Amino acid sequence: MPTNSNKTDHPAMFSRTNYVLILMSCVTIVVGLVLMSGDGSTETLFQEDIFSVRRIVIAPMVCFAGYITIIAGIMWKKD
Repeated sequence: MPTNSNKTDHPAMFSRTNYVLILMSCVTIVVGLVLMSGDGSTETLFQEDIFSVRRIVIAPMVCFAGYITIIAGIMWKKD
């Protein structure tokens, strides 16, 4: 019976820890984007909520933390 010489066993690129970190960071980024969302202003009605601390300070920091965690999840060394 001929064997398939093209099939090779490669070790997994990421461990379970890597996938958990990447998944948590994706959720963190989505939470940051939800914090940024809200009603916008129109020509006739100005919404002061556009300049709230949540939308211009906290939400971008949450998204940035998510992106840093993605990098950490990719770079994390296997167990």
